Amino acid sequence: MSEQNVIASLLDDLTQMQSLKTALCIGQDIAQYDLNKKIQWQYFNASDILNLPFTQRYDLGFVVFNDDLNRRSQLERGQIIVKLRDLWAKHVVVIAPQGDDAFMRSLGLTRIVDDALQDSQQTLWQFNILSYKNTPDWLNSKFWANPENWNKFRW
Repeated sequence: MSEQNVIASLLDDLTQMQSLKTALCIGQDIAQYDLNKKIQWQYFNASDILNLPFTQRYDLGFVVFNDDLNRRSQLERGQIIVKLRDLWAKHVVVIAPQGDDAFMRSLGLTRIVDDALQDSQQTLWQFNILSYKNTPDWLNSKFWANPENWNKFRW
């Protein structure tokens, strides 16, 4: 029951932060937790997502590790999340078992700190391309090819 409340509040928070119109879910159909009913949901199981050709990019991808996903090898689970992260969705949220911390970090996901899921032995992870990596100060035109400085300074 607490998982349902966490999913509903997470979806509410995500829709307030950014405009979400389309979303897909893998593992469990969570369209019922969208209380505002503003998001157009599509549900896929793990086998479908691995074999589907790319047709459109979604605003949100939601993965819930259920029995079907937990039975799959770590390679297949990684392929599902990577395909979702790189191709299908702008923002990815994953509900995974607690023992998968190193695996989730290796896929570029960051942990969402939430006390509500501690009782259920699951953790929340996310990947948002907009906040994945901040641009460092040195990566700008000031420090790179400046034709006006050629033949003035010796490196």
